[in-house]
Amino acid sequence: MGRDVVVTGLGLVTPLGQTTESTWNGLVDGASGCGPITQFDPDEAGLRTDIAGEVGTDTGVINTDILVDDRTMGRYAQFAVTAAAEALDDAGFDPISPAWNSDRVGTSIGSGLAGLSEVEAAAGDRPSPSFLVTALTNLAAGHVSICIDARGPNRAPGTACSAGTHAIGAATDDIRRGRADVAVAGGTDAAISPLGVGSFEAMRALSSRTDDPEAASRPFDADRDGLVLAEGSGIVVLEARDHARERGATPYAAVSGAGWTGDAHHPTRPTESGDGLRRCVEQALSEANYEPTAVDHVNAHATSTSVGDAREAEALESVFASTSTPPVTSIKGQIGHTLGAAGAIEAAVVAQTISKGIVPPTANYETPDPDCNVPVVTETRKNEIDVVVSTSAGFGGTNGALVLEQP
Repeated sequence: MGRDVVVTGLGLVTPLGQTTESTWNGLVDGASGCGPITQFDPDEAGLRTDIAGEVGTDTGVINTDILVDDRTMGRYAQFAVTAAAEALDDAGFDPISPAWNSDRVGTSIGSGLAGLSEVEAAAGDRPSPSFLVTALTNLAAGHVSICIDARGPNRAPGTACSAGTHAIGAATDDIRRGRADVAVAGGTDAAISPLGVGSFEAMRALSSRTDDPEAASRPFDADRDGLVLAEGSGIVVLEARDHARERGATPYAAVSGAGWTGDAHHPTRPTESGDGLRRCVEQALSEANYEPTAVDHVNAHATSTSVGDAREAEALESVFASTSTPPVTSIKGQIGHTLGAAGAIEAAVVAQTISKGIVPPTANYETPDPDCNVPVVTETRKNEIDVVVSTSAGFGGTNGALVLEQP
């Protein structure tokens, strides 16, 4: 199994705010980050959908030595750099300090659509010299590594909406196997553009409840009719437990297991029984050496789509068939679906859940669906949480799961 891995820093850029504190407070208070699209005119673009979960325009950084450069960084990379700055500051690291051992620091940041907006903006024009570095999928990880002088393992999973979860799982493995002592890991996406919104609209994946954006995303609810597209980034600082102990850091949580499976079924639809995700969660629990009975909470992928939520519920019912399914939350009712960033944002939220003993609610869950027979958390709860499973799933039938626990 190798070295134990703990989470020592959190950074979030979401529709609820550009810090972990603002996002967390918004979640537990029941706030919504979904609203009218402001980045472009949906009417001019010929779209019916005019709502999304946008990040505010006041993008900034906490550590002024780590700079966001919009000339060379796409919007998705700017989110990642901003979140990474907060996470490193939260963990007590200073990348310009002589004590910063850059050769032993890795970066692992996934993305689903990455620089789609930058590609769309450049279409038909002569590309600028900086075009590729604003658009390529690996440049969020690349820019972060440059900004913080991280010279260890560097990767960028492009596994759709599982990318952030896969990035954290892979970085955990880097530390366990001794390839790094510290890793800056997570996910980021910024696909709110005419092409991004239009593509999901064409697939009929978006909610039509545009007159009430705060109520549009309804995970597991019987009246759900599609997701709300969103943007943002989640970054966690992972660290070998002995390394964290030596410098006196206090972990939020430990990452004890990860699962990776494929449905091998359909480009967009999960298997009828949710079998791929079931196997993924079981794999993560096996790696963590836990039986399903040990799990106190599930932070679900649940995007508010009819088929996706139902298949995930089936998967969870199957995993926990020998016991009662633990309380389930999906935060997408409040922030929408951030694509490749979703699993990473949710991992950071899970770390807070474990650290604070608070389970955030699932917004807009009002009418139980017989096809989603799981105990959905509808109000903020305070209770001690020891073991949490966080799930992700994406186009192409890619699944990811993490097990996080008390440190």
